[in-house]
Amino acid sequence: MLCRHRVMCMQSGIQRLSRSIAEIQAIPYSWPGPPTASSVRETGKGTCASKHALLREELDAQGLLSSRIMVIGLLVPNLWPDLRAASGELLEVHECLTVETIWAGPLMVDVTWHPAAVRAGLPGTLDWDGRSDMICAVEPIASYSVSDENFRAQKELLRSRLYSPHQRATRDRVLAEIADRAMKFQ
Repeated sequence: MLCRHRVMCMQSGIQRLSRSIAEIQAIPYSWPGPPTASSVRETGKGTCASKHALLREELDAQGLLSSRIMVIGLLVPNLWPDLRAASGELLEVHECLTVETIWAGPLMVDVTWHPAAVRAGLPGTLDWDGRSDMICAVEPIASYSVSDENFRAQKELLRSRLYSPHQRATRDRVLAEIADRAMKFQ
C-alpha cells in the first residue's frame, strides 16, 4: 500500500511540476526588466531571471526545493548568425534553476523561451516529461551556484570578469534585439 501511495505521490508531483513549467514557459520573453516574480505578474512577460523567480515561487508553494544557477554560454543562439557576428561571440550569464525531486533527483529546468520561440528554433524543451533535464537557453560552457543572498552581486562580478564596459554595451544592445525578435514569434 505504501509503495502504491508513493507512486501516486510521484505522479502527482510530476504533473504539478510539469504544469507549472508549462504555464510559466508560456509567458513571453522580454528584456530588459527587473529580475523579480512581481515584474512578470505586472507585465505578463519576463526575462530569464524574472521568469525563473516566478517559477521558484511556484515550486516553493508546491514544497519543492530549487536553486538558482548561472550558466555561461554564447549570447546569441544559432538561429541568428547575423547577431552572432555582431556580438563578436560574446558570452551570456544566463539564469535558470535546479529543482530537487523525489523521483529523479536534481533536474535542470529552463523556462526562458516561450513555446512559439522554441518552435521557431530557440533552444528549449516543449512538452517536458518532468523526469529529465530541460534544454538550456544557452549552450552551457560553465555553470555556477552561489548563495541566494549574494546571487545578484556575484552575477554582476562574473559579468565584469567576462565583459569590458564596451562589450557590456554591445551585449545589452544585442540582447535587446534578441528579445525583440523572440517576441515576434507568436
